[in-house]
Amino acid sequence: AGSGPGQGPGRWAATACVVTGASRGFGRSLARLLAPQLGPGSVLMLLARSADALAELATELRAGATGSATGSGPETGTESGPGSSGLRVQCVPADLGSEEGLRRAGAALRELLRDESFGRLLLVNNAGSLGDISKSFLDLTDLEEINSYFSFNISSALCLTSTALRAFGARPGCSRTVVNISSLCALEPFPSWALYCSGKAARDMMFRVLALEEPGVRVLNYAPGEESSSLLLV
Repeated sequence: AGSGPGQGPGRWAATACVVTGASRGFGRSLARLLAPQLGPGSVLMLLARSADALAELATELRAGATGSATGSGPETGTESGPGSSGLRVQCVPADLGSEEGLRRAGAALRELLRDESFGRLLLVNNAGSLGDISKSFLDLTDLEEINSYFSFNISSALCLTSTALRAFGARPGCSRTVVNISSLCALEPFPSWALYCSGKAARDMMFRVLALEEPGVRVLNYAPGEESSSLLLV
């Protein structure tokens, strides 16, 4: 689904764009960069734990979108319908590290992607955390802490991506792109970062498997480069 009449150069029409970890840091910046690229009939879905931060960002993005309608609330998005020429922004406050939060996010994705007018799916798996980097490898003995970390940083990305791709399906003439926000830590070990490094490495391999299994899906492991710890905590 490329540009159409009345769109700016290179803008994406009828795109379902989903960004996780969008409330702050790199995810917030990415949402700001993506919003102007989304053309008529598009929806930008923002997922993160902080409802207030998401609502603030959504208000900013709606105000900057040409022809967008006034938002009706942090979860319902704007009042414009699927055929509107303005950008619709939908916020889904959810803790992706919990079963309830993951179910909520998955349900929102399925509901969004029921709309068959979308010609493009772009899912950006950005949500992640550093973990407790004050602990060395030998300090990591709490199974609940370790499982909780990997549930948020690996399992949630797997579940959301599978849910989105199944819900969107292989629509003729449509494109599907999945982006995994990676890191140098997926390749290089760093002291006291055992959880973070292993989590990033696992996510990279997980999405490489997806690319192998689903050749019709464009899969990208993207490492944005050096950033502060505040940007990593999304």
